[in-house]
Amino acid sequence: MPKTILPEESQIYRCFVDLIRSADRVFFAGLPGVGKSLLLQQLTLMALEAGRPAHLLQWDTARQPFESPRYPLDQGATHPMVIKAAGVWLRRALPKWDKAHSHSEAILIGEVPLIGDRFMEIVRPADDEAESLLADKRTQFVLPVPSREVRALIESRREASIANPAHENEAQDAPPDLLRALWRDLFHIAAQLGIAEAAANDGLYSPEIYEATYRHLLRQRRARVLALDEPLRPVASVYAFDAALPQLIPDRAQAQAVLREVEATTSIPRLLRDAVAWYKL
Repeated sequence: MPKTILPEESQIYRCFVDLIRSADRVFFAGLPGVGKSLLLQQLTLMALEAGRPAHLLQWDTARQPFESPRYPLDQGATHPMVIKAAGVWLRRALPKWDKAHSHSEAILIGEVPLIGDRFMEIVRPADDEAESLLADKRTQFVLPVPSREVRALIESRREASIANPAHENEAQDAPPDLLRALWRDLFHIAAQLGIAEAAANDGLYSPEIYEATYRHLLRQRRARVLALDEPLRPVASVYAFDAALPQLIPDRAQAQAVLREVEATTSIPRLLRDAVAWYKL
């Protein structure tokens, strides 16, 4: 297992101590390449040290049972049908997880990218069993916001880890060019929402625009911002966990059943049209 690297006097450490005390479900929201995986690792280690069994939800793991030769990754990008089916599954899976662990100290720690509709289902209010759980005070969304310098460092580390992965999952990470493309997509959304003005330098990461846009996406949930002004220096891969650590993930049969359901109620052209407005709640 890796080790905790957070100084006890740091804002991140104090935030995590509070989350371990006050939350049962914690979701790190944000773009790929903002440090979510490392923060998930560190919160998980701290939760385990505090005696709380940790269960993980990770986009790159949870989406895999939905993928197939019909819906493969395309240069690191997930097929819209997989994105939709994974969100439908998660909305149903959360109440089941909560019921199964209602009499334990378990904590669910997850990553929810949101960009491009990835797990957006859990921030959209709906009249279903999951809504009271997602609106509850013990469900917390955390938005890591790296400075420009930290973001640049994360990108350079990402390029190096993809080229020479220390863990098999690192080879599947979104490459830096995709990270920059996702930022441009988010900037255009910010411009449409009136959060930013369209400009020629929309490819340049802005912590202020990034935070404001994700705050908008999370406005129906209990969310807190975590400023990342200093780089964290992991001593092992961010994916280095005990293999026995439980994951919230569908099995292949569950995933394919949800896929068939989504296929029966929508189409790829419609999903592509809806994807343009993925940010609407």
